[in-house]
Amino acid sequence: MTAVLENPPQQRDEAMKTGKIEFALFAPYNEIVEIMGSWNDFKSEPMVKNDVGWWVTNVDLPDGQHQYKFRVKSRSFFARDQMLDIFDPYCLSVTEDKFERSIVEVRNGTRLWVEYEWKHDDVPLPANGQLVMYELHVGDFHCKRNDKTRCGTFNDVIAKLDYLAELGVNCVELLPVKEFPNPGWGYSLRSLFAVENSYGRPEDLCRLVDECHARGIRVIIDGVYNHAEQEAPLTKIDYAYWFHENNPDPPHMQWGPKFNYHLYDEKLKIFPARKYVTDSIKFWVEKFHIDGIRFDATTAIKDFDVMRELADAGYGKVNGLKHFLTVAEHIPEDPAITGRERGAPMDAAWHDCLGRHLQAICCLQEQAGNHPFDLDGLIQKLDVKTNGYEKPERIVNFLGNHDYKRPMTIIGDDGKIFDEAAFRRMKVGIALLLTSPGLPMLWMGEEFGFPADKSLEPRPLNWSLLNNANNSDLLRYHQRLIKLRKETPALQGETFEVVLKDPGRGLLAFKRWNAEGNVIVIVVNLRDEPAGDFTIQDCGLEDGVWHEFVGHCDIDIKDGKFSDDLDRSEVKIYQKK
Repeated sequence: MTAVLENPPQQRDEAMKTGKIEFALFAPYNEIVEIMGSWNDFKSEPMVKNDVGWWVTNVDLPDGQHQYKFRVKSRSFFARDQMLDIFDPYCLSVTEDKFERSIVEVRNGTRLWVEYEWKHDDVPLPANGQLVMYELHVGDFHCKRNDKTRCGTFNDVIAKLDYLAELGVNCVELLPVKEFPNPGWGYSLRSLFAVENSYGRPEDLCRLVDECHARGIRVIIDGVYNHAEQEAPLTKIDYAYWFHENNPDPPHMQWGPKFNYHLYDEKLKIFPARKYVTDSIKFWVEKFHIDGIRFDATTAIKDFDVMRELADAGYGKVNGLKHFLTVAEHIPEDPAITGRERGAPMDAAWHDCLGRHLQAICCLQEQAGNHPFDLDGLIQKLDVKTNGYEKPERIVNFLGNHDYKRPMTIIGDDGKIFDEAAFRRMKVGIALLLTSPGLPMLWMGEEFGFPADKSLEPRPLNWSLLNNANNSDLLRYHQRLIKLRKETPALQGETFEVVLKDPGRGLLAFKRWNAEGNVIVIVVNLRDEPAGDFTIQDCGLEDGVWHEFVGHCDIDIKDGKFSDDLDRSEVKIYQKK
């Protein structure tokens, strides 16, 4: 059936080639609901409402693919009592044409949801605290042609998974992949169930997740649960039943019809908006084996109890899933939203203030009130003891993401820094990102210096940049630092201690360690001019031979002290051999 009902249709004998397929639409207070399908040239036929608000009908269908739509007498303020055609808000696929018809597949007389055999559910996947994340937009990631339409598909992403594995990331965060009107990034959804048809079939998405798992890469989806798109089916059925008729948010936060999570149906004993969203989350965990959700615009949702209820829906751990991660995009930041173990809604949150400070460091210009040589401000954001999040796994750190101009563009546009100097500044930012407490996240293409402004228009990655020496060198730098982070226990823990702070020269050094004696020291020259000599001492360093990771040289530490020098925009990383 097309919805999550209490009593699904009985499974039929696999030998049958036809069967009664149940269709249902939840529209408890609408007076008329009809169905029309490809089996009868889309002639509308009446449906019958049951006691719990579902309009139901059964249709004898042969095996194969069929299309259908519902016709409802609308209760919405903009179309009251008009008969409107909609696709099924619980269907898995919608046609890629102006008709937007739902698709149902019948096999052996029963509805077939997804025809995919999972092969890699038993592959061990990294725990939340071990993640190195990679934010990816399917439409722009790997395009086989460069035109004005987005052309990336799930299969195109699969073709580049070995590249991601070689880069070293172990978690992919997909920008929204549910049904939305193109062009766009998918943050105005028409359905929380259907897979975006321009990206491929549901089976293609299953294969993408499965192939990620085969390489030890987890998959997190971007969940948009604050608002929908104006033409979404629910807006046409009964707008005020699911959404605020008058959006209570300020104009700059009104991105579409806003779910009303506090409207309670006393008769049916449900919160309609919460039910639709939690049904969707459970469905995606079960059908697509996702490993987590990044919750968009949680500041607009506001209510922590509601967000906890939505997040709880993802923790079913069906199909042998081993780990799950919920991440809030909560800006302005509020660390209280993190820490599910103590009752907070989410596991982690985007650490936007650090991202903006790292951008200021890269371009050597102020960004959103952050100054490149404000070492005290930077230290406060880096240290979990002072930034309010308490534990590193509660923070997702980044240098860039889809909401900002790309770091290389910020460096050029705002800092007027170009060529080799721009790549030096990128290395400073990425070194701080990958050696700091928290879960690091890259924005696709950042690892080889892809420049672009922030735009909803297509901005496909230019992979030919890797033919340039500076771009390919930056990629190798990322690969080495990601490998170091994944193989160094001290960089995955919560310890952080500043061992050198020199604002005048823009020098910062900090130490990371773990209880087993793994110690690492990071020294950064934040200025693009030589810093000269520096000395690290009185911070409990063990005597002996230490290896400097970036320059591949050894130094001797005696009496807990060593000296070295830094060139312009240089970073050095020391570890006991």
